[in-house]
Amino acid sequence: MLTLNGIGASPGTVEGTLFCYHRKVYSGPSRPVGSPEQERERFRAAIRQADKQLRQLFQDTVSDADEDCAQVFEIHRMMLEDQDYLQAVEELIGKGNKGVESAVEEAARIFSNTFLSMDSAYMQARSADVIDVSLRLLRILRGEEEKPLTLPYPVILAADDLCPSETVQLDKKKLIAIVTAEGSRNSHTAILAKTMGIPAVVRLGDVITDEMHGKHAAVDGSSGTLWIEPTEEICRLIHEKTMDLDERRQQLMQYKGLPSVSRDGVSVKLFANVGSLEDCEAAVENDAEGIGLFRTEFQYLSASACPGEEELFRLYRNALQTMDGRPVIFRTLDIGADKQAPCLPLPPEENPAMGMRAVRLCLTRTELLRTQPRALYRASAFGRIAIMVPMIASVWEMQEIRKAASSVCRDLGAEGLAYNPNVPLGTMIETPAAALISADLAKEADFFSIGTNDLTQYTLAADRQNGSIHLFYDARHPAVLRLIRMAAESGAKAGIPVGICGDLAADLTMTDFFLASGITSLSVPASMILPLRERVRSLTVGGWEPDLNKTSGRG
Repeated sequence: MLTLNGIGASPGTVEGTLFCYHRKVYSGPSRPVGSPEQERERFRAAIRQADKQLRQLFQDTVSDADEDCAQVFEIHRMMLEDQDYLQAVEELIGKGNKGVESAVEEAARIFSNTFLSMDSAYMQARSADVIDVSLRLLRILRGEEEKPLTLPYPVILAADDLCPSETVQLDKKKLIAIVTAEGSRNSHTAILAKTMGIPAVVRLGDVITDEMHGKHAAVDGSSGTLWIEPTEEICRLIHEKTMDLDERRQQLMQYKGLPSVSRDGVSVKLFANVGSLEDCEAAVENDAEGIGLFRTEFQYLSASACPGEEELFRLYRNALQTMDGRPVIFRTLDIGADKQAPCLPLPPEENPAMGMRAVRLCLTRTELLRTQPRALYRASAFGRIAIMVPMIASVWEMQEIRKAASSVCRDLGAEGLAYNPNVPLGTMIETPAAALISADLAKEADFFSIGTNDLTQYTLAADRQNGSIHLFYDARHPAVLRLIRMAAESGAKAGIPVGICGDLAADLTMTDFFLASGITSLSVPASMILPLRERVRSLTVGGWEPDLNKTSGRG
């Protein structure tokens, strides 16, 4: 038996046959390099052909009722229009007698390394998109036919890494687990595995060889372990763990369709946090009562040009239709700090977490206060929508947002476009300032949503992206809990709902505190909906008082 350790990217356990895949590299005869202009024309022709291929792949994937996966090909089409990438390739052509193939390879390395150097794990994962698009161009330039990866039967797929386009085109009925030498928890591969509910392990290193192809293997996606030719003892443990997980899932199924209400009648709405249509489908499958946080910035983070009104409108409308009458709360654009968008370049900042981000960016770039709000209000004609604004710290900021929303509504009305004029407009409570003036903000907001991640960061002056100070980032710190309680009380006095959408909402040890504090909704990852409902229905809230002076025991 050989035991290999990597990073768990999707939980679960499974046994099966290992299928080793190595992307074929074209090794045909070398071609004489033409003049720089001839090489550039070949590049432009390859761009046109790649665009045609991606359009067809998009249509084929949509026709298979997988519109969210199809977005990968739209992202790649936008990358083909990225002026920085195109200019880099054309400038490299001719340097040192460099042909177009070599120029594409070098540009791919440059841009891929740029993404990998970013702090955001999401942006690091975009490195795979650059490589994917560049490989497509190289196949076209070299006359190589694209052959999707085909699986013979249900297997554990082992690869160096998988490009997004390869991942999307996999036969998901024949995939029981994924293990890769490279990759990350935020890669397309990991996202696909989580969506499918299959185990995945990434970053195993260069340890899987062709000799392992066809061998019996076992995977634990929680611990990040791969066993080649596991012993009977390991197989027994994997079997028991699989049975335990299956039994636990079956136990939770009994809570589907039941009200989220405590033993003594305290009710709370259980919503899901999402960032895509695929996530919305998972929310419905897990019986979420709505979406408490739709992260709209993902459509900006991977685009070379800011998405237009029509593109955003279609996405928001489709999300509402997927939720089939359940409410969806869209968070307006939250760019900046750890989330940098190529289409919205920001100058370097000494302290970006406290710099130009979220609502501050929208209030200083007026075009952002039109395109996205217009798309959101147009989508409001197709379902129950609410809009919440991140990083509010002053009353005047919310007042300016309301003015912008009113202006958008007037314009839509004048243009004869359908929209709901009564869309709730809420404030996120994620700065200490917002919590401290929550009584005043409640006069301007239709609801509060407490973002505990940033609220903790700003209250404790502890960067949540900095793993070296995790000991000092404590979401249960008395100061954080008091600010949550303060915001909840202000909301209750004003008669507006108050929800939690940060990571703390999924902490089952905090559920009693939230219900006793008057929190009306909890928004969590879809997989946590049923465990949280089980917890809510086990509680008796009346008469319970939290000790706001007690820390979680750190330091």
